[in-house]
Amino acid sequence: MGAERQKNIMPDIVIVAGGRCSLPEHEELMKGAFLIGADRGALYLAEEGYRADLAVGDFDSVMEDEMKTISGNSDEILRLPSEKDETDLEAALRRALSLEGAIHILGATGTRLDQTFSALDLLKVCHDRCRVAFIYDSSNRIRLVKGHAVIRKSRYRYVSLIPYGDGTATVSLRGFKYSGEHISLGRGTSLGISNEIAGDAAEIETDTCLFVFESDD
Repeated sequence: MGAERQKNIMPDIVIVAGGRCSLPEHEELMKGAFLIGADRGALYLAEEGYRADLAVGDFDSVMEDEMKTISGNSDEILRLPSEKDETDLEAALRRALSLEGAIHILGATGTRLDQTFSALDLLKVCHDRCRVAFIYDSSNRIRLVKGHAVIRKSRYRYVSLIPYGDGTATVSLRGFKYSGEHISLGRGTSLGISNEIAGDAAEIETDTCLFVFESDD
């Protein structure tokens, strides 16, 4: 992996958190990337044969023998106190933001919906820093956009748009199955759900931040 990274001046950054994730599904994404394991995510990396560039967290969700596995498969470990004002994922993201490259977050969703919502808000942190960032699970890729964005056709069939925050977004869509100009999207309506890209790519123009959910389920 080190040799692959040298070919890429600004490697992407992959953060693996402790939620649901299948690392083999994202093998191409992880090649040559700077790998950060957030708490139990560092164990997932080790178990799949990856060496983390950084493991960060309070590690209160791992056993002693699992911590030894993490230590033996990480270049650097940043151990945090268990009582703190940020999640392990947020701490990992803060470190990622000190580096260059697009940020890809795996394992940020799962059975804890509170943590899922918190993770989605971290996309706004990245957006405010003008950083490209995505959250993935086995069926979805999520990003936050504002202004003009191009969404290219991929394995994800459906594209759903949900405004960030409580306001209404004015959106123009081109190249989608359901396109239009100056569409009002607000909370409490399903108008932006389950669209599809008609050709190779589609465009979004929005006056405020939108979550873009790409889904194959």
